[in-house]
Amino acid sequence: MAKALFYIEGKTVPVQHEGVRLIITKNLIHMGFTKGGAFNLPDGRVEVVLEGDKQKLIEAHKEVKENLLQWMLQASEDKDKLKEKIGNPGVKVSDLEFNDNLLVLDIGLFSHSLTFDQIYKGVSVYKDLSKAIKNLNKTLEKKI
Repeated sequence: MAKALFYIEGKTVPVQHEGVRLIITKNLIHMGFTKGGAFNLPDGRVEVVLEGDKQKLIEAHKEVKENLLQWMLQASEDKDKLKEKIGNPGVKVSDLEFNDNLLVLDIGLFSHSLTFDQIYKGVSVYKDLSKAIKNLNKTLEKKI
């Protein structure tokens, strides 16, 4: 198993408070990851840590890099406001950095990472997360 991380940042403003942590977590679960998470950093970036097969980490990073802005727009209630706030292209995903010394926790710990005042933003994401977890459980049951 390999461990890796990458960072997400806005070109002109922080990407935090735009649902990035939950969007990333939801998509990592959809990709079949059981270990990983996304964290807000004090400087406005979001750090993503993952553990899994090295090729799967590379593919996941590529998918995030190619699709994050679209995922953010899909999750946004006000797409025009989001576009205006983050600019164009607006979101930068750093290179993938492998580091076997990372502490990577169970992804389930981060699927409920909203603070109480952010719950209204996460209801639809939680709905998708619950579907993803159910589908992951079905997939895992078939493999066992």
